Amino acid sequence: MGTFTEYPSLGRLVAYKGFCFLVAAARYLSEDYVVLIGGTGALKEDLEQEIGDLNLQGKVKLLGRVSDEDLPAYYGACDVFCMSSVQKTEAFGIVQIEAMSCGKPVVATRIPQSGVAWVNKEGMSGLNVEPGKAQELAKAIEQITGNAETYQRFSEGAKTRYQEMFTKERMIEKCLTIYLEL
Repeated sequence: MGTFTEYPSLGRLVAYKGFCFLVAAARYLSEDYVVLIGGTGALKEDLEQEIGDLNLQGKVKLLGRVSDEDLPAYYGACDVFCMSSVQKTEAFGIVQIEAMSCGKPVVATRIPQSGVAWVNKEGMSGLNVEPGKAQELAKAIEQITGNAETYQRFSEGAKTRYQEMFTKERMIEKCLTIYLEL
């Protein structure tokens, strides 16, 4: 782990993504952590205001839109991917799978009636916390990055989860199996 631990998130800046809780989580982390949020949307000004109000300008960065071409570098540069969504409108979270494909551990939320926590297998690819709990997000991030051995275990688990469940070949295979069973 480097001097700074970056934990990013991606998505439209809308209420159900819970970015306000991700910003608030930065208050509970040491100065060694930097929060990067990629995306655009209606809550940009509100998030900028919150970052200012909490005096987190050097610790939380709103990156704007991240192009598809830049996504691999974005994931490669981070240490942990954080999905702070708070409502079942977030049904699955493909961005988690993208992060796992790069071997990045995930901190996500246990949204009732959502597949988010299923995608991020607890204790393997990352940790899942209660939605809307900034302090829990921070604690999970610290737990994953706490030492090199733990981080390596989650990183390998994320890559394994991706390979076992979410490669194009595995997903096609599973769909065909379901169709054939019907």
